[in-house]
Amino acid sequence: MVTESKEVQSGWKGVLYLVGFLALTALAVVLQLQYRGFGGPLSDNILIFLLINANFLLFAAVVFMIARSLWKLSVERKHGVLGARFRTKLVFAFVSLSFIPPVLLFFIGSGMFTSSIERLFSLRIENSMKDSVSLAQEYYDRLKNDATGFGKQISKQMTDARLMSRFENQVIRDYLVKKADEYGLGSIELFLEPHKRAVAVVTAQYPPRTFTQTQPDLVAKAFAAQEASYVSGVGNHKGDIVRVVVPVYEAPEGGPVVAVIAVSYFVPQRLVAKAEVIRDGYVQYRQSFRSKEPIQLAYRSGFLAVTLGLLLAAIWVALRVAAGITGPIKKLAEGTAAVAAGRFDYRIDETSDDEVGVLIGSFNKMTQELQSSREQLEQEVNNKETILTNIDAGVVSIDRTGRITTLNPAASEILGIEEQSVVGRRYDEAFGFIELDPIRGLFRKLEQGQGRAEEELALNVRGRLLTLRMRVSSLRDRSGTAIGSVITFDDLTELLRAKKAETWQDVARRIAHEFKNPLTPIKLSAERLRKKHSEGAPDFDAVFDECSRTIVQEADGLRKLVDEFADFARMPSSNPVAQPLAPVLENVAQFYSSAHKDLLVVKDIAADMPPALIDNEQIKRVFINLFENAVEAMAGKGRIWITAGMNSDNMAQVVVADEGTGIAAEDVPKLFQPDFSRKKKKSGLGLAIVLRIIKDHGGSIRVEQNNPRGARFVIELPVAAKEVHSS
Repeated sequence: MVTESKEVQSGWKGVLYLVGFLALTALAVVLQLQYRGFGGPLSDNILIFLLINANFLLFAAVVFMIARSLWKLSVERKHGVLGARFRTKLVFAFVSLSFIPPVLLFFIGSGMFTSSIERLFSLRIENSMKDSVSLAQEYYDRLKNDATGFGKQISKQMTDARLMSRFENQVIRDYLVKKADEYGLGSIELFLEPHKRAVAVVTAQYPPRTFTQTQPDLVAKAFAAQEASYVSGVGNHKGDIVRVVVPVYEAPEGGPVVAVIAVSYFVPQRLVAKAEVIRDGYVQYRQSFRSKEPIQLAYRSGFLAVTLGLLLAAIWVALRVAAGITGPIKKLAEGTAAVAAGRFDYRIDETSDDEVGVLIGSFNKMTQELQSSREQLEQEVNNKETILTNIDAGVVSIDRTGRITTLNPAASEILGIEEQSVVGRRYDEAFGFIELDPIRGLFRKLEQGQGRAEEELALNVRGRLLTLRMRVSSLRDRSGTAIGSVITFDDLTELLRAKKAETWQDVARRIAHEFKNPLTPIKLSAERLRKKHSEGAPDFDAVFDECSRTIVQEADGLRKLVDEFADFARMPSSNPVAQPLAPVLENVAQFYSSAHKDLLVVKDIAADMPPALIDNEQIKRVFINLFENAVEAMAGKGRIWITAGMNSDNMAQVVVADEGTGIAAEDVPKLFQPDFSRKKKKSGLGLAIVLRIIKDHGGSIRVEQNNPRGARFVIELPVAAKEVHSS
């Protein structure tokens, strides 16, 4: 805490120093912008003195900050402070980048101003400004010359025509109006005496209320036989008047002056203002030319002050930013090391509103979540271990290389092995004491893309014949990549023994019940025959025929019942191979279509179905059984639909539907039981045989209601895996 307090105080001192230097620089620049080197030698010298001192102080501050930072970094690196190397790189990069913009600004800016000043005081610009002043003066001189020339012409014409003695003032006025328009004059005045104006003609050159009468002293000069010109300004800076007075003589050869003609031009304010600007600019240019060197030095010093100020600010900001980044990074590095050591309760006590603060907050949140996740994971592991320890099913997990990773106590007890002796070994080595071909067959089914394989296996385990229901499932990560597999198995040996005993008892009861039904009419028929024979009844022949026919029919029923039980008992095991399913379906459909004239079989069999893993004869028996039930449900009349294709689980799916009486909802759960049937004189073994065949093929069958009427049997069978051919 003491170290952090010192760092804060040091930071505030740096801020104060920086503000002081920048204020001094700003003052020098403001003085430069105020005077710009045109205030005289004294102000120039004071300005240059201030700028030189400011530059010296700023340069000293830059050197001090850089040297101090490098010394601190070298000490930290020498003592191996965490984050010192990264901070050194960061400070070096910041300081290096901080030098580039100010230095470029100084060289480019000072060079541009120096060249601009040189161009400003070039001989061409001076001549141009001098020519501009001359051009303005020549414009006024031309107006004077034109006014003098036109005034002389008017005076000569009036003298030659003796207008003053021959005509009245109105005629003379009309004459002067004509001449003013002809020569483009602003005004023409006729004076008979210095203070007596006889005629005044003012044209549109003059704006309203801008014309002024010619001064009497100027008119007096003309009456003294002298030409005179004068330029006077109009009040309120409205423009200038260029005026010339010319005497009018009595006769062409001379004589006394009888009148005076005053001719004038009006110069608008915009032209007057431009002429004044040109003259003032030339005067200022001549004054500033003598101060060219001080101006250049002042600008260079000003640019250097700005450059050093920017450089100082950039270096200070770079050092503060580097410290602001490396400090939290140092704490993050320490926190990372603590987390790597397993201290998930580590927290960083740092508050900030910027991205670094967000990073620290994320780190604290991460450690908190890691701590919570570890506690939750430990709890889940304990729960899983408890579950695996207490379940009766054996569980064995295998990685992708085939090595055993876990083995629960139930698996150890069923297989008679110790967990320590098999974990880490390949399953074929660890389970070498049992027949592995059935297990490998399950793995082959798993590799065919089904994701799960299940089968009841009879295995000889250390001299014991066990019946195991074994399931093999793939283990995949979140991306779907296979990371191993898990084997679960249940010991069904004792269960199957009990179930077999129960089954045989049920079969015995079923056989006894089924045999009892036909034996009753046989016994009654025999007793009736004996009675009729002993009585010598006359209708004995008819009764004999009837009773013997009954005995034969019931005996045939007994034989048929015995055949069905025999077929169910000796049904061979399935031997599925990869072959097309469509020909089997076509054969069954064709057979029933031709055998029943009132039966319509609607087929929709996909042509691109892959080969299925089927036993041809047994699968044919399945569909014959389903078709036979459908025909009986429809009394031999109606439609049967058979549809075949691939479903979303990459299984071959066949649907057989009819429009018969359908199946009651309460009968669906018992439909595939061996002793269930709603039909008279039926044992109920047909659908039980179908279910057994489908199960032997690794498939499934279910029954649904067919809308609007009838039943639908949906069968799913595995297909053969695609073969990969190498060239």
